Amino acid sequence: MEDTLAYRCMKFKHMTSWIRPWLFIGFIVLSYLPPPPLVPAQDTTPNVPHTEIERTTSEHCRLAIGSTFENIQIETADIHLHEQLFESVLHAALVQRLDHPQTDLIRAYCYRQILVVIRQDLRTPRPTGWVQLNFVVGDVAGLQQELETAARTAFATLDVKEREKIVRFRLKQGVTRNQWKVDRLEVYGPEGFLIGFDQPQQ
Repeated sequence: MEDTLAYRCMKFKHMTSWIRPWLFIGFIVLSYLPPPPLVPAQDTTPNVPHTEIERTTSEHCRLAIGSTFENIQIETADIHLHEQLFESVLHAALVQRLDHPQTDLIRAYCYRQILVVIRQDLRTPRPTGWVQLNFVVGDVAGLQQELETAARTAFATLDVKEREKIVRFRLKQGVTRNQWKVDRLEVYGPEGFLIGFDQPQQ
């Protein structure tokens, strides 16, 4: 019995003496391996489900570097109408799209260096009301032709009544704006939203 126990002890020492160098080599190799990437902790607090799509754009939606003006935000009772105006007619860059189920829908567009944020409250929808954006341009006639062509192409299947809920145009020649005579193109959007384009007369 003692001989058997002594034999087993000798065999165990022999095995450990053979494994020990390889363990040492393994520790050296592991010490030179790069550390695994850190995984940020997951927030266990349930979030309100929403989808977000954000696109970068080369346009700077500021009037000038250092300007304190950030954006204009308007409310709407039907954000789909504004989407059609800004995307299909004005061809404005979509900067941000936020959908918060049962709360609100938000679209942000960069148009002529102005960031226009449109929001629809899903609990208490509010029509836009009377909101104007005004720009000075060099050719209102050319701009009118461009925008009307875009509208006809995008809304070819809509009748006049439905199309005018999205956009309609009016050109005024020789009107006074800020003590100047201008030719003015007015683009009427949904729910009282209006964009004016003034071309100073020579």
